[in-house]
Amino acid sequence: MGHSQRLGGLALALALGCLSCAYLPAAIERPFRKPGVRLVDFPEKVGVEFNCASRKLPWFKLETLEVWPKRLRAGKELGYRVVYVLCTEGATDVVTGKLETRVVFRGQPILRAPDPAFDLRPGRWRIDVFVTVPPSASAGLYALELEFRSASVKFSRSETFALEAAEK
Repeated sequence: MGHSQRLGGLALALALGCLSCAYLPAAIERPFRKPGVRLVDFPEKVGVEFNCASRKLPWFKLETLEVWPKRLRAGKELGYRVVYVLCTEGATDVVTGKLETRVVFRGQPILRAPDPAFDLRPGRWRIDVFVTVPPSASAGLYALELEFRSASVKFSRSETFALEAAEK
């Protein structure tokens, strides 16, 4: 094998190695997440994937509500990820409604974060949020609840996590 063939093979191996890094499994990728909202797939791609032309619009699907870590200590950071898909008549139309995020403990909301004019946007979107759990929070099982209400789209979903007492 010649020098140029070896270099070509090395370049191909490096390219494949870098490509595999771009698709890390969620458990490995979580520590590298940054807060914010990101367009994952454009409305045209989502329209084909979900055959939106044949659906009553607007059409919505909550694909993911993920809380991590599932177990954490008081005073530490909790993250959650929401991934949703929305098909609308126009590629730039939005669905505006009330989004409420709640943290529930022993059946009672201990934190409410309402957004009375939240826009769902067409395409596939990913939202990453991080919050620090107060060090004085009680140990136990909690739920993160999301609820969205508009004239045309409604959804509600919850995900549990466990909180352990803070280390002393």
